[in-house]
Amino acid sequence: MTQQGAPRDAPVPLDRGAQDAAREPMSGDPADQDADAAEDVAPRARTRRVGAYTVVELHGEIDIAGVGSVGPALDAATAGDGPAVIVDLRPTAFFDCSGLGLLCRAHRRVLERGGRMRLVCDDALILRTLRAGRMLEVLHPNATLEEALREEEREEGREEEG
Repeated sequence: MTQQGAPRDAPVPLDRGAQDAAREPMSGDPADQDADAAEDVAPRARTRRVGAYTVVELHGEIDIAGVGSVGPALDAATAGDGPAVIVDLRPTAFFDCSGLGLLCRAHRRVLERGGRMRLVCDDALILRTLRAGRMLEVLHPNATLEEALREEEREEGREEEG
């Protein structure tokens, strides 16, 4: 069967049901896979306390659409006098200049309030974005949360000595 007006050797278009079946994975529940994929990229922030520090993990895609979802958590963490904040970008799936602006704002708020901010990031593409925005030298990211905490303790020790 060919389409009317199409050459005889033209491919036959699939009907709607066959098109949908061709797109679906062969095994597993596609609804579950779609939900998992959406959860991986959905922007969200998870805030927790680690000792004296507020750790804000940024999950998913931190872009112009996602900044509004995670910005309030960073604002809350950087509020008050002398906030001690660690921003963890390891769960971040995507990070662009909008995310860079978010980090700049958080860093500025922390400095204005006499606090400290550390960054945890081990993703080469995110580090490249930070370098391009000249924030790599400002935020000095650590690869792990443990490294960031040790670095912060060293800084506190230097301040107490000086």
